[in-house]
Amino acid sequence: MDSFTKEFEHLFIKLEDIKSATNNFDKKKVIGGGGFGKVYMGEVSHYKGRSMVAFKRLDRKFGQGDPEFWKEIMMLSRYTHENLISLLGYCNEGGEMILVYEHASNGSLDRHLSSTTLTWTQRIKICLDAARGLSYLHEDKGNHQRVIHRDIKSSNILLDENWNSKVSDMGLARIGPANQQYTAFITNIVGTPGYLDPIYLHMGILTKESDVYSFGVVLLEVLCGRLCFEKYNDGFLNLVPTWKKSCKLNEIDKLIFKDSIMKNMDPTSLVTFTDIALRCLNKSREERPSMADVVEKLEIALKSQEPNDLVPKMYEEIGKAAVPPLMYRSDEEFKVLLSKGVLLNGGKTWLSVNKKGEHIESIYIEACNPQLTYGSTNQEELLRHPTGDIVNSRFPGGRCYQYEYEFKARVRGQYLTPQIPYTLNLVFRYEYQSDVNRYNPLRYKIDGEPKVFIIYPSTHMREDGWFVVPLYQFTTQHTTTDLQFDFEYRYYNLLVAGIEFQPSEEKVQLPVFEEYQHIVEAASQSLIYTSLDELKQILSKGVLLNGFKTWFSLNEKGQHCYMISMKDCLIPNQDSTPQTYNSDYKSRFPAGFYQPNKKGFKTHVKTQFLSPSITYTVKLVYNSSSYGEQVYVDLKYRLRGKATTSVVYLANQRQDDWLYMAELYQFTSDGSIVDLEFFFENSGTNIDGVEGIMFQPLEIVADQVTKDDKVDNIQAISDSESDTNWEQKIPNDYEEILNLSKDSLRWTTKKELYSIFRRGFLINNGQQWFSVDKHGKKCLLLSAKATWVIDDKNSAFVSSDESRFGEVLVIAAGKNFELVNEIKPEVLSADTTYASYFVYKLPSDRSKFECPLEVCHKSGEYYFKHIYSYLVSPPNTPVIGPKFDENRYNPLNRHKQSALPRQRSDGWMEVKVWEFKSWSTPESSMHLKLEHSVKKDLGGLIIHGIELRPI
Repeated sequence: MDSFTKEFEHLFIKLEDIKSATNNFDKKKVIGGGGFGKVYMGEVSHYKGRSMVAFKRLDRKFGQGDPEFWKEIMMLSRYTHENLISLLGYCNEGGEMILVYEHASNGSLDRHLSSTTLTWTQRIKICLDAARGLSYLHEDKGNHQRVIHRDIKSSNILLDENWNSKVSDMGLARIGPANQQYTAFITNIVGTPGYLDPIYLHMGILTKESDVYSFGVVLLEVLCGRLCFEKYNDGFLNLVPTWKKSCKLNEIDKLIFKDSIMKNMDPTSLVTFTDIALRCLNKSREERPSMADVVEKLEIALKSQEPNDLVPKMYEEIGKAAVPPLMYRSDEEFKVLLSKGVLLNGGKTWLSVNKKGEHIESIYIEACNPQLTYGSTNQEELLRHPTGDIVNSRFPGGRCYQYEYEFKARVRGQYLTPQIPYTLNLVFRYEYQSDVNRYNPLRYKIDGEPKVFIIYPSTHMREDGWFVVPLYQFTTQHTTTDLQFDFEYRYYNLLVAGIEFQPSEEKVQLPVFEEYQHIVEAASQSLIYTSLDELKQILSKGVLLNGFKTWFSLNEKGQHCYMISMKDCLIPNQDSTPQTYNSDYKSRFPAGFYQPNKKGFKTHVKTQFLSPSITYTVKLVYNSSSYGEQVYVDLKYRLRGKATTSVVYLANQRQDDWLYMAELYQFTSDGSIVDLEFFFENSGTNIDGVEGIMFQPLEIVADQVTKDDKVDNIQAISDSESDTNWEQKIPNDYEEILNLSKDSLRWTTKKELYSIFRRGFLINNGQQWFSVDKHGKKCLLLSAKATWVIDDKNSAFVSSDESRFGEVLVIAAGKNFELVNEIKPEVLSADTTYASYFVYKLPSDRSKFECPLEVCHKSGEYYFKHIYSYLVSPPNTPVIGPKFDENRYNPLNRHKQSALPRQRSDGWMEVKVWEFKSWSTPESSMHLKLEHSVKKDLGGLIIHGIELRPI
């Protein structure tokens, strides 16, 4: 048993997850039952992702037990077919034995036998699908074995959302040899009365023809619209003998479920269907057909019925609605007219047929009655002629709906072909060609369910420049349908021509590229591509996976990026606080942004899609009302199992959607599953909504200077450094600066003079220190007094031997201060980019200076945020796990847009606060405001001054 369970360990699902999905097996979750036990519905994660599933819970009082449980697992794992129900997992834990299947949303066939909406075409197709599944079990699949089901009945045929049927319940199945004409077993009799092969019932001899007999019973049930037995006194009356007798007496019309299937029924289709059903019920096994023969006959019955599905009355309605009215003498002539396409309803509907005779209906957006739900723009102004050389959209004047604001559209199809799958498409163009290749999701709701569709120009743009994107898929029950769409606000305008009902094409077998196959299979929308390059192009824009709950993309290096939505990773609070989400056009996910409501929160993230041997950063992605390339966030968090709380003060803006990312951790992926839990102790500052957790390959920032690097602001002189040309011919304006010195400077040679300039000297009454760098560029250190420091308290200048100016400014109190200076032309080099460095020292208590200062530059009457500058070394990004490659890590990566402090050789600290360009007339005005990010008191800060150095 150990080796058996090991083979299927990937299918194991924890009992606690199943209990959570079913509310501890709440009776409200029960969707059926049978000889195995009750069946529950719920959503759970499994090896294929996460979806709604069916849980079949073993109840031994019904007679089945361990053998049937393990046999079902083995059968459905080894024998897979589109018309066999898929096994997604199992649980054998805590005394419970539970099988987990794909959820068939329309339930079992027995519940629909008497349905008045189930047409004859649908009934044939359901039987055909089930026959194909059973035929697959009977075939030799290359191992000289076949499977005999032993319990074929209408309750074991399940129907998905598109009414495709799938054979289920393999617990009683037997495996036998397939390399002989008849596979026979002498075995105990199991199955359901009414469906059992009489020979098997009386003699215990089981063959594959026993399944054929049971399937023949199901065929007659479908024809008669009722189960094959009814209650009679204390038992059950088998109706099959009566049905067979009526068929042989040509009294089929007495049996047919007239309320539904008689309408538009083709007589030939009926005869073919009834004939194969009776052959299945032959007493002699030798005279019964194989399931392959059954499939062939049902295909013929379906094909015979197809022409009858086009209701003749519809032809008359279409002919009258055409502009001008259509004139035709036969159905064939009418189809020829439709194949060319016709305008109906005053030019608001375009109708045509494809090669199969299926109707394609396109509806002008004006006929969809778009209603604005946002803004006060006149409705008529939003219906306008497209700009540029846009080709005609088939509708009058080529007018389009300008889609930017939210609007609702009611779409009514009138001339659809019944009983076929349709795709509802939006037909549009971008207003501006430059918007085509942007990340531009389409967000909408149908029946209240939010959806997101990612538009890929490479696959959704037709040759004529129009985009056609699928919004919704459904199977038609009638010739008409009525649907309501809510389209959400967009940032880029679309010009919408209309909405199109297009028969769904058969799935094309796409090329299989093993590296990305698991991504394609998990994609929430169909991906269309013909080559690896096309697939990579799609993935570089990103795809939604796992039911729109996760996001996958490739960066420029082809490395995997992955984001998990908060809807999928949020751990509910124990206080039962409801989780609130805000849908927003910025979010990649339909659920939008989680609203933390000023509280902390917990997340559980799990992914297996990361590139191996790549260093990743883990980031919180959120929306903020603050604006700028970098914003203050002050987020405190920790990893489960760790006592240390980490903090990130700043978040950087993501360029493609203006969301912000706060870097939490770094780690190197080894290609295995990453499973992490994060506790956020607060909701941060300026976080309006959290989108998810992002795994992004680390971008190495090579130009960061670590806290141990020192700056030589007093520059030593060496022959190798000197600029000979400058030394031999010192510019005239430099000689003028010597006159500004308060000390008498002496030199006898050009080299001595050059040394004086390199070392520097005081000018302007001793409040500025002037020097030049090795390239002859001017440098200037302004004292605190020379910068005209403005603060809102009584700060004081005090003497200091450590200052070359003899005094410093000590901030007494206040949350901000300003530095102002008019810089004279002669003290700076023209046409040079300068950096301004704030030179300072901190008091002994540095705790209130740990978060960065916000530096704003005043221009005119307004302050503009320029940069965040740290006065103490900021917190680095913590690392999860071992550092597999030390060279890959850059702990300062999260600070690539902020300024970090550096130790100077003169004992002071400095941090960059401004950059500016000195033009041909280099007079510059510096007016900076430095403010604590959380408005803490800056008292005790010692200011030496501002140094200006060329970059």
